[in-house]
Amino acid sequence: MDRTALPAELAHFVQQALARGTYQSEEELMAEAVRLLKASVSRQEAVQQPNGSTKDTPPQTPDEYVQAIAQALDTGDPVRARTLALAGAEHYPQHTELRTYAQVLAPPTATVVPATPASRAAVTANHAWLTAHWEAYRGHWIALRAGQLLHASPSLEDVVAHVGEVRGRGILLTKIPA
Repeated sequence: MDRTALPAELAHFVQQALARGTYQSEEELMAEAVRLLKASVSRQEAVQQPNGSTKDTPPQTPDEYVQAIAQALDTGDPVRARTLALAGAEHYPQHTELRTYAQVLAPPTATVVPATPASRAAVTANHAWLTAHWEAYRGHWIALRAGQLLHASPSLEDVVAHVGEVRGRGILLTKIPA
């Protein structure tokens, strides 16, 4: 490859990539450039659906929905994939693959649990305990409940084995940085 025939900016890029060792040869660099260009063209062409419809034309069958979702994911468009998955599952609720896509791509949900005076007091007590004792437990996992140390250990597994299930029991499980 004759670098003098390349635009100055591109010739400089090639020289720098070879100097860094990113590519072993000019041929390897060019092969990668062609691969990336082909992938870019493929992504642009993917906007056109195989059945001849455009990206803006909704799929008509469950299989078209599945194919359109896969294309959206392949081309880096998760928002479109989510929209298609939710619409497909709504139109075809018995289609297992569409239901799965809809569940996996659905927006995350959160449940707000109102704080009670007792839960606020427990958080305040845990904070006070951590403020007073953190240095003595550096590098340890600790389990606290309402400002009371339940167990501490360098091993998370040891703490969990000692205190059992923490979910729903008001237990704070955390590691104090070393």
